[in-house]
Amino acid sequence: MGMATLNVWITDIDEPCSISDRTWYVTIYECNGKVLQWCGKRYVVLPAKCGHLEVEIPPGCYYVKAVWNFRPVDRISYWANHFTDATIVMARCDEKICVRLFNPSAHRCGYIYIRALMDLVKQKAIKPELAKQAEEVINNVLEQIPRPTKEFELGHEDEILKLLKERERRTGKD
Repeated sequence: MGMATLNVWITDIDEPCSISDRTWYVTIYECNGKVLQWCGKRYVVLPAKCGHLEVEIPPGCYYVKAVWNFRPVDRISYWANHFTDATIVMARCDEKICVRLFNPSAHRCGYIYIRALMDLVKQKAIKPELAKQAEEVINNVLEQIPRPTKEFELGHEDEILKLLKERERRTGKD
């Protein structure tokens, strides 16, 4: 029984079938939210040259995410301008695991964040006025950058909203 081998592949922006040619930085977290640390090694900001990282990890369940353009702010903090989606990995002894991290556009991230704000209003966790202000700012920012050519969630937003409203009408639930 031995270590698992994890291969992480990272896509270009909004291109799930491609592999990025830039260097990314992968972090592997344990289920408790802490960075994996084993045998004196921390699995944090591991360079993934040309969008690929191969690393041995002990058996376990992990949360994996990557970021580009890491630059130190001070000795312990980092700023980064772009994150991939995350994946959950189940690593077994002597197993090879291959995952692909999707690199979403700012539009997709903005869309998801606005939907989260709407849900927080429905849950009465935040005031509608605050959500509206945040939504206006996010939309203003997104208007300044080109829309992605492949829209994924953005391309069928009307259909999603229509289906959700229909479900709410039938069930009386959000």
